[in-house]
Amino acid sequence: MCVAQVLTAHLLPPRQALGSLCSPWAAPRVGPLPPAPAMVRISKPKTFQAYLDDCHRRYSCAHCRAHLANHDDLISKSFQGSQGRAYLFNSVVNVGCGPAEERVLLTGLHAVADIHCENCKTTLGWKYVSHPPLTPG
Repeated sequence: MCVAQVLTAHLLPPRQALGSLCSPWAAPRVGPLPPAPAMVRISKPKTFQAYLDDCHRRYSCAHCRAHLANHDDLISKSFQGSQGRAYLFNSVVNVGCGPAEERVLLTGLHAVADIHCENCKTTLGWKYVSHPPLTPG
């Protein structure tokens, strides 16, 4: 069971949601599209498992801009990771999880697992995991 997630490097600060491209105030395009240039670079479409609501400030991956967390889920900015400042979130989306292991952190020994962006596989930080109850042997 996951207790909380800590995101370290490769995290963009929250952004206020931009207006929709389908705004009723947007002028409709009239006439044919202009011709495409001779060489067009086609980028891979960004497909995320979860999109966070546009009306919230949100944190995203610095490499692929996948949505990671709403600002409302931020618990603390006071964490310190091996690569610098880290943020503690109550919940995150679009992240994968590595195997759990015990690590000595600044606050002692903890069971943690690395987390990475599901879209671009960039390591984002770690999550705290609880140990399964020990059964008498």
